[in-house]
Amino acid sequence: MERKDKELRGSSNGVIGSYHKWLKARMQGITWLPKLKISSGEETEVPEESEDVQALKAELERTRVVKEKFKMTATRVRKKCDELRDVNMATAGALE
Repeated sequence: MERKDKELRGSSNGVIGSYHKWLKARMQGITWLPKLKISSGEETEVPEESEDVQALKAELERTRVVKEKFKMTATRVRKKCDELRDVNMATAGALE
């Protein structure tokens, strides 16, 4: 990361001034970029998802729900364990 910062910063132009020079130097070898067509703001047609993709998305959503339920249960069990540990320590201290 430091190397890129130094590369972008340049010697005395600061980050912004030298960034444009850095970008221009790196863009010289890319000939296909200016030829890209820019969409004219029209809505692009989204291809329909296959049944497999839809089934996988539904399964993913179900697993997310199961994961959240598991998290809630684990948190509840952890709190109960902490409470029992505190009670046990208090009882052990009282018996001594």
